[in-house]
Amino acid sequence: MKVRFYSAVLSLALIGTSVSVDATSKEDLLKEQQEVESRLKETERSQNQTSEKLILTKQERKEARAQLNEVNSRLDDLALKIADQQAAVAASKEQLRLTEAAISETLKELHQQEELLGSRLRAVQQKGDVKYIEVLLDAKDFGDLISRFSTVSEIIKQDDHVLQAYKGNVKQLSEQRSEQALLLESMKREQRKLLVLQTRIIAESELKRKLVVQLNTKVKELQQEQFSKAEEAEILADQRRLIQNELIALQEAERKAKEEAKRKAEEAARAAEARRQAEAAEAARAAEAKKKKSDASSAEPTIPEVESPTATPEQPADAVTSRPFHLPVQGYVSSPFGPRNNPLTGKPEIHKGIDLVNAKGTPIHAAAGGIVLRAGSATGYGNVVMVTHLIDRQVYTTVYAHLDSISVSAGQTVMPGETVGTLGTTGWSTGPHLHFELHKGEWAVGQPNAVDPAPYIF
Repeated sequence: MKVRFYSAVLSLALIGTSVSVDATSKEDLLKEQQEVESRLKETERSQNQTSEKLILTKQERKEARAQLNEVNSRLDDLALKIADQQAAVAASKEQLRLTEAAISETLKELHQQEELLGSRLRAVQQKGDVKYIEVLLDAKDFGDLISRFSTVSEIIKQDDHVLQAYKGNVKQLSEQRSEQALLLESMKREQRKLLVLQTRIIAESELKRKLVVQLNTKVKELQQEQFSKAEEAEILADQRRLIQNELIALQEAERKAKEEAKRKAEEAARAAEARRQAEAAEAARAAEAKKKKSDASSAEPTIPEVESPTATPEQPADAVTSRPFHLPVQGYVSSPFGPRNNPLTGKPEIHKGIDLVNAKGTPIHAAAGGIVLRAGSATGYGNVVMVTHLIDRQVYTTVYAHLDSISVSAGQTVMPGETVGTLGTTGWSTGPHLHFELHKGEWAVGQPNAVDPAPYIF
């Protein structure tokens, strides 16, 4: 932002000298007012664009969060299904174990029955019905034959029942085991499908989460940019108010100058009239004296006018020294003006000022007389005071940053060496120090006018 305060009033306020108001000063102020208005409109337009981007990004973040919640909900439902499936698999495994235990128990019972039947049942299983025929042929008579036949028939029935029951139980249990094994395998396949689906949904959730994180970062950056734009607009508005005040002061000075010129003109007119009347009276006296033919020697001698001494104009003040600023605080320079690595980020940058280290609370003094442009907090600067100076018709701006406290207010006139605050470590700071900037011109976004303060300080 460019604001050149060339008015006599501002010059008087800044450096304590009296200069006459001229048209050039007013024209310069009006020109700078237009430039500040243009920059303020540009900043407001940029701020509106940032606000629009912020609204769109917030909406995009809202949608991404909704999608993330939906994916996480699906993931939660799937987790429940997987848990149920795992429980079913565990139950199926337990059922298969019980089935195999039942088969083992059935085989054990059948083996015990076989032992109870003795060698007869084993013979029947091994040799078929030969033993039964021999039993019948050994009958003593018909009655014994009938008795033996009934007994053999009953034994055959019992043997057949035992064998059929054995085969049936073994078959049933084997079928159960096969069915249970197939069911268990099917459950395992379904479980593997669910686990694969879970992996995919987790990957989708991670992508959505990363998108939300990116949008959160973007929102923060836009909010910071919006905040910075608002601060820039405030500084521009402060400059505009300062110019308007100086224009009002110029107008008032012009009004008083016109009134003074009018008063002097009226006084000159009255003096001229008095001289005319005096000359007329003198001419009348001379004419009357001639009529009386008075002696030439008795004529009144003419009194010569005594010229008033010409005022010697004041000699112009000596040219302003090339070192017009005082050191605002004593201390060693921890970081000079110029290239360096940022102590917070480690990235290379151009340091736009000098860092002076001293104890927290040490008074900070105005490097020269001027008007306080800004006194408050600002991003990066922390608590900061900006002062505008006019020295030899050149505008300068000094910046005193990271202050612990501020003792002046915007619009206030400060004298050289006057306390503006105390040293601190607010804002982007790694320890107590004063960050001091000197701008040859006005403070502007990006600090394009910043110069090394060292050659200007004595």
